[in-house]
Amino acid sequence: MIAPLPDIRVEQSAPFTIIGVDFAGPLFVKDTNAKQYILLITCAVTRSVHLELVGDMTTDTFLLAFRRFISRRGLCSVVISDNARTFKRAELEIKRIWNILNHPDVKNFYSFNGIKWQYIVERAAWWGGFYERMVRTVKTALRKTLGKSCLTVEQLLIEIEGMINSRPITYVGSDTEEPTALTPAHFLLEKRITSLPSVRLRLDSNLSSRKCLIKSFNYRERLMRSFWTRWKNEYLLNLRSAHSSLVKNSSPFKVNDVILIKDDHLPRNFWKLGRIIELLPGRDGKVRACKVKTESTIIKRPVQLLYNLEIQD
Repeated sequence: MIAPLPDIRVEQSAPFTIIGVDFAGPLFVKDTNAKQYILLITCAVTRSVHLELVGDMTTDTFLLAFRRFISRRGLCSVVISDNARTFKRAELEIKRIWNILNHPDVKNFYSFNGIKWQYIVERAAWWGGFYERMVRTVKTALRKTLGKSCLTVEQLLIEIEGMINSRPITYVGSDTEEPTALTPAHFLLEKRITSLPSVRLRLDSNLSSRKCLIKSFNYRERLMRSFWTRWKNEYLLNLRSAHSSLVKNSSPFKVNDVILIKDDHLPRNFWKLGRIIELLPGRDGKVRACKVKTESTIIKRPVQLLYNLEIQD
């Protein structure tokens, strides 16, 4: 049974407060004549994306790109990623940086605004489906746009990022009187990136006056409240209807069950045996992963990769 969406994905928050990170690539760039990779950072709530071109997937390179992201988009609170060593080392480095700055104000700031890193279960890529889907979107845009051609760094990702952030995330009707579809760019710029500036902004002759600034601020607040209302009424409702689950008959897992562990790199007759030592339930109380003891180590695996033996005690 498909698990419900996490609370952090269906609650209102500023763009890029809850993010997912992943790498894509490699790509070949003309002016560097070397491999380049894409660091994709996506907002789990507004579905906005931020793309950074990096030369490798080392921890130092990732931290520099992550610092550029925070400088442009603001500090995030939760980071969701897979179990790559780069991300685990980056989490340790970020904590070490905060500890080096041994100052009470810095410690108080980190205690309230510190970045919390969450990892999906090993070999369960679908647990990070919200950023894996955006990786596919970026790759599709690159493949259809570039083909076998070669572009420079400046031409590569910026326009693709803008077009992806201008994609509709709500239903698009055929009636011309209907409001325009909501896009991630509405939460970043209050309009689609591909649209023209609003005429209303040109009517004020003195934008520096206090009255005009207050009027502009109130208008922006009303606009953002309208966007979030549409996000709840249109996007979340469609997401709930699409997030259906089909119940399949399967044997429940229990502690001390002997199971087969699926491995895509081995034939079925070479899959390892393991014994379940702990059940890991999800938010809905159903078992979503298990801690398994094998012949040599203890691992975590999602239930989709575990198979009960035909004969159980």
